[in-house]
Amino acid sequence: MRLRALLVVALAALGLVVVMSPPEPAWACSCVGSTIEQDDSADSIVVGTVSQVTDRSVRLTVESVEKGGAQVGSSLALRVSPGEAACGYAFRLGTRYRVNSSGSGATGVCAGIRELAGPASATVPSATSAQRTRAAGAPARWIVGGATVAVLAAAGLVVAARRRTGREQP
Repeated sequence: MRLRALLVVALAALGLVVVMSPPEPAWACSCVGSTIEQDDSADSIVVGTVSQVTDRSVRLTVESVEKGGAQVGSSLALRVSPGEAACGYAFRLGTRYRVNSSGSGATGVCAGIRELAGPASATVPSATSAQRTRAAGAPARWIVGGATVAVLAAAGLVVAARRRTGREQP
């Protein structure tokens, strides 16, 4: 009986871990096309220096505009998928890029991104002065899930101990 109770608690805990786990997209990025095709399909092409990076966006200070309505010296925010497996891109603060984007303000590996060499503009914050921010959410779920599993495991041990001490007494 004790083994059965521990098995039930373990299966419940495992089920909660699976339910509480944040879903990760199972996308595989596969870009077909040349740089010329990427430039033709882009609604905007700018050269700029990264001033802010979050989990799902990047902000560039625009240095030059090859296509689209962005203004030189303005700050341009673009949406980016997290991770290159989802066709995103790992932008680095203070680095210059030539970036293609869609009309909806999205960019990624398949849109066309090229890191550029050379000094950044003097008006662009340095990598040390710019701050990286993270989107909140997933860590809180893991804390709640872990606490729930710990409480269930402790409850299962208490129940098992009480049953065992109840059997040992005549």
